[in-house]
Amino acid sequence: MEFARSDIDVLILWDIDHTLIETRGVGRAAFAAAFEQVTGRELEQMPHVTGRTEPDIYAATAALHQIATPPPFSVFADALAHAYLQRQDQLRDQGRVMPGAAQALASLTALPGMHQSVLTGNTRTVARMKLETFGLHQHLNLTIGAYGDDNGHRPALVALAQQRAHSAGAGTFDSRTTVLIGDSPADIETAHRGGARVIAVAAGGTPTADLAAADTVLPDLRDPEALATAIRRVR
Repeated sequence: MEFARSDIDVLILWDIDHTLIETRGVGRAAFAAAFEQVTGRELEQMPHVTGRTEPDIYAATAALHQIATPPPFSVFADALAHAYLQRQDQLRDQGRVMPGAAQALASLTALPGMHQSVLTGNTRTVARMKLETFGLHQHLNLTIGAYGDDNGHRPALVALAQQRAHSAGAGTFDSRTTVLIGDSPADIETAHRGGARVIAVAAGGTPTADLAAADTVLPDLRDPEALATAIRRVR
C-alpha cells in the first residue's frame, strides 16, 4: 500500500541541468573553452551529455577527438571552473531558472523534515556557481550533496550523499527516504541503481513517455503541493 507520511525526514537530491536551470548554450561554450585550453584541440564534437558526469563526458570527448592520453581530469576541472567564472554574467543573462523551480525549493524549505541538496554530474565548484548565479543555493545544503568530481559513476553518488547527510547530523536515509528529482531516463537509472526513489520532471525536454519508469512524473515544478505529496509518498 502507498501512503503519504509527514513524520519522517527525507533527503531530497536535485539534479541541476534541465531540472533547476538551463544554461542555454553557456555550458557548452565553457566546456569548449576549457577543452581547448587543456588539450590544445578545438572542440569539434561532443558525446551525448544528459545524465552523465563531467569526468565521463571529458573522457568521451577526448576519445571522439582521438586523444589517447588527455590531461588529468583535475586539470580540466580547474579550467572548466574558470571558463564558467568568465561567463557568469552571460549565464545570468542567457540562462534561466526552470519554471517553478525557485518556488519549489522555497516551499520545501518551509516544510519539516526536508533536507535538500543536489546530485549532479557537475563538479562541486561549477554546481555551486550555477546555483549561486540564479540565487537557488540558499535553499540547498550543498555540503551534503554529491558531485561529478566525487565519482564518475553517477549511481554511486546516491550513497555518498546519504553518507554525507548522516555525517552532518541530518539523519539516516535509505531507498525509501531518499528522493532524486531529475529530468531524464539517466536520472531514473541513477536513482534505481543507487538506492533512491525518483521524481521525473518533464519540463526539461524529455518526452513524458520516456520517464514512465520514475516513481512519479510531474509536468513541471509549478505545483509545490503535488511535489511535496510525491516526496512524502513512502512505499
